[in-house]
Amino acid sequence: MRAESRATRAGVVAPAAADVVGPVQRALILKTFPGFAALGSAEIATLAAISSERRFEAGEVILEPGRPVLAFYLIVEGEAEMFSRGVYTETFGPRTSIGGLAALTRDPGGAHAVATKDVLALEVDTDDMEDVFEDQFLVLLGVLRALSRTLIDLQRMGGGGAAVLGGSPEPSKLSRRPLTLVERMFVLRNSTSFSDAGLDALVDLAEDMRELRFSAGDTLWTVGDAAPFSVLVLEGSIACHPPDLPPFELGHGFYVGGLESTANEPRWYTARAAGDVRALELDTAAFIDVLEDHPEFAMAMMRSLAGGIAAFRDRMRERASRPPPRTRALPEPGEQGDEAVVAGVEQDGGEEAAGAEPRPAEDEPEQSG
Repeated sequence: MRAESRATRAGVVAPAAADVVGPVQRALILKTFPGFAALGSAEIATLAAISSERRFEAGEVILEPGRPVLAFYLIVEGEAEMFSRGVYTETFGPRTSIGGLAALTRDPGGAHAVATKDVLALEVDTDDMEDVFEDQFLVLLGVLRALSRTLIDLQRMGGGGAAVLGGSPEPSKLSRRPLTLVERMFVLRNSTSFSDAGLDALVDLAEDMRELRFSAGDTLWTVGDAAPFSVLVLEGSIACHPPDLPPFELGHGFYVGGLESTANEPRWYTARAAGDVRALELDTAAFIDVLEDHPEFAMAMMRSLAGGIAAFRDRMRERASRPPPRTRALPEPGEQGDEAVVAGVEQDGGEEAAGAEPRPAEDEPEQSG
């Protein structure tokens, strides 16, 4: 642990009053947070030791914009609002965290949070938390799973089509024979999902993968299935059919099913081969072992997931803030009409045309800010 105090590093003065929330109470509170619920007593005790009680009065600034986040907060009681560029974005209440995404992504712009009700929170120094991640893999895995669940929820809210674990910029020319170990490593290095893996981690991942081929219409999994594996698409595309949402396709370079596998959650869409598909399969248990053996890769993946959440939320807010399509009265019979006007809706640039992604639903995912 760093010798420098959390209060000094965060640029705040520790409250004079004695903590009301003692170590045992902190441990019990931490177990109620989604990312820590599955942790054992030893891991929870470690987290309790690096957390401290903080209180903020309504109207008080919790996180100041323009400064790197050196500590994040787990809200026990009360509410806080988050802002982006001075504009309100979300309200966070008990059992949610604020500042965690900015801390994980090391965003130099920091985060902006203000208490709207009196807040009781547990403050966690980001350097102390990274020390715990290095020493306690189960804590890191718990956070990885919580981030993955959040991204799944955001995908559902966004209509299902905006995949997060993106593909390679362009397909590589692959031989028709099964790929060698070196060729599998090359494919992984060029995939966005594994580009941050070190050489040793790439070797382990490539050794654990096996090549599969699917014909058009083959079902990889159905809604509700367990997620014991994921596939990295080499050629072709996989059609994904979530219930009550538009279908979408994931092609070359996409790590399909990776979020559910990491989150230890059931499949939320049925996946079928849209044509002939060539892919690399990665067993979930083997993937978790690689993460444990290579903590630098696990940390990079965690930052990537946190960055994906932040970017996804920004896109959803931008889409929600767009003005509605302009409308005009349909021309009277015999008048010259505008070809761009269809059923009274002017389709500027196609943004609101048929096939555009649906607007996010009102449901809120597991929150971390």
